[in-house]
Amino acid sequence: MLITPSAWNEAANRLNLSGFVLDLNRGELLTHQDQLAGLRKQALDVLLVLGARAGQVVTKDELMSRVWPDVVVGEGSLVQAIADIRRVLGDTGHRVIRNVARRGYMLVPEDPVVPPAAAADAIPAQPLASENAAPVAQRTRHRWLVPAAILSTVGIVGASVMFSRSDLRVENTPAALKTPLARDIPLASLVMLPFAVEGASGDGAWSADALLIDLTNEVARIPGIRVVANATASTYKGMAVDPRQLARELRVRYVVRGSLRHQSDVILLSLEMIDGETGLQRWGEQYVVERARINEVRDEFVVKVGRLLHIEVIMAAGDRVATLPPDEVSADDLNMQGFSLLHRSYSSQNLHEARALFERAIVKNPNSIRAWGGVSIANYLGVSYGWLPDRSAAMRRLDLASDNLERLDPNGYFAYQAKICQALLRKDWPAALRVSEVLAARHHNPVSYAVYGHTLALNGRPAEAVAPLELALRLSPRDALRAEWQYRLALAHFMLNQYEQARDWSQTAQISNPNLAWPPIHAAALVRLGNKAEGKRVLDDFLLRHPKYEINDDIGQQLGGTGPHVVESRERLVASLREIGMR
Repeated sequence: MLITPSAWNEAANRLNLSGFVLDLNRGELLTHQDQLAGLRKQALDVLLVLGARAGQVVTKDELMSRVWPDVVVGEGSLVQAIADIRRVLGDTGHRVIRNVARRGYMLVPEDPVVPPAAAADAIPAQPLASENAAPVAQRTRHRWLVPAAILSTVGIVGASVMFSRSDLRVENTPAALKTPLARDIPLASLVMLPFAVEGASGDGAWSADALLIDLTNEVARIPGIRVVANATASTYKGMAVDPRQLARELRVRYVVRGSLRHQSDVILLSLEMIDGETGLQRWGEQYVVERARINEVRDEFVVKVGRLLHIEVIMAAGDRVATLPPDEVSADDLNMQGFSLLHRSYSSQNLHEARALFERAIVKNPNSIRAWGGVSIANYLGVSYGWLPDRSAAMRRLDLASDNLERLDPNGYFAYQAKICQALLRKDWPAALRVSEVLAARHHNPVSYAVYGHTLALNGRPAEAVAPLELALRLSPRDALRAEWQYRLALAHFMLNQYEQARDWSQTAQISNPNLAWPPIHAAALVRLGNKAEGKRVLDDFLLRHPKYEINDDIGQQLGGTGPHVVESRERLVASLREIGMR
């Protein structure tokens, strides 16, 4: 049909994006039911800039200057905003938001959405014939069909879920809920509401309550996050309360709610984290747990969900800090922003920005445990990956951080982590193993397990290293640190002469984070498997990305150790890489 000029003007400002509608007039991303889609502010602002220039390349500099005009942020903030847009749209193939190499991004919408009134006034016309035209049914994108990743070892299925804001409409919002949350409410604070239980029989409701208590306790153990006690949260059981009202009553930033459905031989758990200020969904996840194995996998499941919530709360807090006036930013705010950068991606730029934020936090509060913890981690990573040229200065700063953590919180998580960082950089492998074993025993989280696995390998015990490293990846499969853990697992398998596994894990690690200058273990594994040509191709690609990599110095630091098994494995790895041209 042919659309009248007035109708076209209205339709042109409503862009169809994989079943969503970007309404440029209203400045909102809407679901097909004309409700808010739940995209956070910075990501929505980026999308609106791209939408106004749909079909054209918008440079990164322009996007950053228009979305963050008065705030100094790194490119990581833009990358995260693009990732958030793609997550909500289900744009896994990058067809809607397209990267244009070395230039920027381009929005590629489908046909403009014609409002009902415009369609009624449209003038009929003869369709244009085209042998390439696809039926409408074939062109429709099914946003809700999200493939699930099955974790067969523990019987849990996890998949991202998009929650629409079906119960909140802007025009019906009471005035009291439109005001910002009080500034003194901690940025990393939340309440976990009792689960809605469906289809339960027998002790189903009791099981849901017990699971919620475990999850609340797990999140409460995380340093720096404030969680409302379960006894208080349980008073809201069965009540239909606006999350924004609840956030104001309990003085928290985020509300976590969910439903637990008993269905045949599985239990479906859906969770979402809602911004208590706006009522928009920040994060959503769905899990499928085999009913017969619930007791077997429960502990791992609780840690897995706790880690996800930890990361999401920290990143949300970091986003909020970036919008605050400089004179309102506290030491804790700076810490949140720093860790938010590290949780998004491990890269040289993010590390330098995070390191500067932690140092600013120490100036504001010299007794900040999280700030000193951030300083220790940032300096360790900077030395390990060659991102800090002055190794001696970084080591001195790490030592000072460790001393302060020992003074402020000697048995805390960051104190142990700083000691491990010191031991690894000083190549004291036995000390690193001793402390990491204590860390894993006291702090049951993926990072602790991964560190323990790595120190086992460096002490010549690769067979024992595999299990804790695999556990870390099961518990946090989308972690920013996953590439590091995958490389460590590849190393353990290489040490065990298990070259297929070493190749696969090293390839996976490179895809997870190409910024990390770990040695190309998969290239060496390919040589051992008799495929030198492919190994050389992999090595050449690695050297293009990391031209300054030194085979002796860098491999000696990352694959250190003095035991016979470690030395033999390192020599085998170096010899394999030299066979295909590494110098």
